[in-house]
Amino acid sequence: MSRRSWRQLAIAGLVVAAGGGAWAVAPSASADDAPRITQLAGVTEGATLSGTARIEARTSGTVDRVEFSLSGARTATWTERQAPYYFLGNNGTIVPGWDAATAPDGAYTLAVRAIGPGGTSQQTVRFTVGQQAGKPAPTQVPTPTTGGDASAANPSVSNGVATFTANKTIGKLSVPDSWTEIVIGAGVTLKGNFFIPANRTKALTITGRDKQTSQLTGDGPHAKDYARAGVTTEAKIKLTLRNYTSVNPRFYHMWAKSAQVVMSGMRYIDNRDLGSNNSDGFSGGDNSLIENTFIDTWDDSAKLYTGDLTIRDTTIVHNRNGAPIQMAWGDYGQGTAILDGLTVISNSSNGYNQGVFSWAGGTKADTRTIRIVGDGFTRKVNPGMVEAPLYAFKDGVKNKTIRVEGGDCAVVRSTSANTFQGANTSGNKVVVTGCK
Repeated sequence: MSRRSWRQLAIAGLVVAAGGGAWAVAPSASADDAPRITQLAGVTEGATLSGTARIEARTSGTVDRVEFSLSGARTATWTERQAPYYFLGNNGTIVPGWDAATAPDGAYTLAVRAIGPGGTSQQTVRFTVGQQAGKPAPTQVPTPTTGGDASAANPSVSNGVATFTANKTIGKLSVPDSWTEIVIGAGVTLKGNFFIPANRTKALTITGRDKQTSQLTGDGPHAKDYARAGVTTEAKIKLTLRNYTSVNPRFYHMWAKSAQVVMSGMRYIDNRDLGSNNSDGFSGGDNSLIENTFIDTWDDSAKLYTGDLTIRDTTIVHNRNGAPIQMAWGDYGQGTAILDGLTVISNSSNGYNQGVFSWAGGTKADTRTIRIVGDGFTRKVNPGMVEAPLYAFKDGVKNKTIRVEGGDCAVVRSTSANTFQGANTSGNKVVVTGCK
């Protein structure tokens, strides 16, 4: 099965309309290579689910990824990049599945898309949870307050998968080398952070059973300590973060500058409104990916420091203190940001410390590239707020170039109104090519 990098996909002609979910593919393969979903195993149209559903998309043709989107009383998104394509993933032969027993009663729809260089195939299946035929749905579903099953082992560990089933203060939890996956149950809040030792060589996945109610939150006041980021590591590994919410970490939401990070279906939230709490969002290594993610934090949302970064189908709320995409704070780093469905929402009523694309400090000549796929970059302004600068050069930075490739010319062109040059800055410029 072909496995292409995202850059190769872009060259092959894949275009995503930002925020709208409309896909158009310029065919670059034969009909035999076109991706197809041949079966959705584990669930049938009109079924009533009450236990664990292990839902698999079986495919033919050349498939680069399969995207699952669940709507209903509980929602979830999931992307699989290697067969077998299970909703909520698998760890070898272990398939945790989707636990209908913990989901609110009601009607659900699961949309599944198989995407490859030759096109897109989609199937949809509708089912219900907890209702017998002819029995009306309850008018109200009580919200669980126990935080899961506190009587069970917490976490329980089986075949390298550590599953947290109840609320717990974990402190700075040094992840054992024997763990290959950490699962945060639905309705479970963990207080503390996951510290991944620098000498680790095995890949690690941290996943939630429910994007909104599987939560990792800080266990104390702000501390400028990289070891206290929500997830932190110096290890050069593949790190997958999926389908949970990170809230008010003690330092950054995550710090993994050497790891190849795949972040999918995540929510990064800071609601302390302190403005100077250094609650930065994403910092990953070369060839990292952010997709189907929502970031609303109070400092830099994504750092373009340590290599190429793809951002797809993601929304960033731009608060006063930070930059949605920060090039660097000084003379270091490298990388290209590939934007394929990024929406940035201005959310300050009294100005911004940084622009959407920002560079602060340093005097050596350097360039960062922002590559926009199709119409893959959109800007919005929340009601009552002012629009942030698009580009900003600050803190004495000199001789830096932000190179923008593609996009809507009316949006990405540098003008005196959308480009901020701070005090003691010089020789900085924005170069836009290939816009339309």
